[in-house]
Amino acid sequence: MKPSKGYYSVIQYIHDLARAESANIGVLLFVPERGFLDARVVHDNARVRHVFGVAGDDLKRLNSFKSSFSERVKVERYNIETVEHLSKFIDTRGNQIQLTEPRFAKVTNCEELLDDLFKKLVDGEAKKKKLKKSFTKNIENRFVAAGIQEKVQRNISIHVPVVDRDISVTFGFQNGAFNLMQAVSFQSESVDRNANVAIRHSFEGHALQSQADNEYGGLKYRVLGRFQSNKDESIPVVRRVLRENAVQLYTENDLPELIDEIRRTGKFLDEHI
Repeated sequence: MKPSKGYYSVIQYIHDLARAESANIGVLLFVPERGFLDARVVHDNARVRHVFGVAGDDLKRLNSFKSSFSERVKVERYNIETVEHLSKFIDTRGNQIQLTEPRFAKVTNCEELLDDLFKKLVDGEAKKKKLKKSFTKNIENRFVAAGIQEKVQRNISIHVPVVDRDISVTFGFQNGAFNLMQAVSFQSESVDRNANVAIRHSFEGHALQSQADNEYGGLKYRVLGRFQSNKDESIPVVRRVLRENAVQLYTENDLPELIDEIRRTGKFLDEHI
């Protein structure tokens, strides 16, 4: 995949707005042509406690700010289409979580660059996204262990016609239709929040499956979902939401079924894991 133009912004905690003293707590990355908008935010508050001596209710407020910001980024993914839109989003930040002006970055792999920027600029324990990364790597390792890696493509850039933008999809395989397999983390303790994530992917799946792609032809969209446990109450809700638009959910327990299908029906690909 050829490099794309991206823009990153450092997420900062401002303890005292009047004094404008800050501590870096995360990084946001935006890659317009791939429809990628995501953030890494620290899980622990060690640096903030060390720099500002924050404790008690202030820490609870900070955790609330971080959670709200992460949810907002998920929503804004479909509203922010240009760097100008990103700048306007940054300007709306009015509480103690602030973002720096966007800076240019050349992007080959969105997730890897976001991880690298986080390590370089924040160097803390990333909240939840490390889990997402290890989930993706775990799926890849299972594909390799099953001997089907030459039938699976990684990091597919695909155009979503309805919103006229590209997105990056984790895996794909060809068996007459090109099957897009998006790894998605449903890690919220709230069933409603996980359902909202499912709604977005259900919409994406409907848009992609409704129209043949110029490069890949007819498409199918599948979601590879990680939940907090195999008994997570969100699983049947997410499965039902996705099924409304003919999008199939595979939990970690369902992966053997998917692997068997790829082994039996998948075609060997020139670009693969």
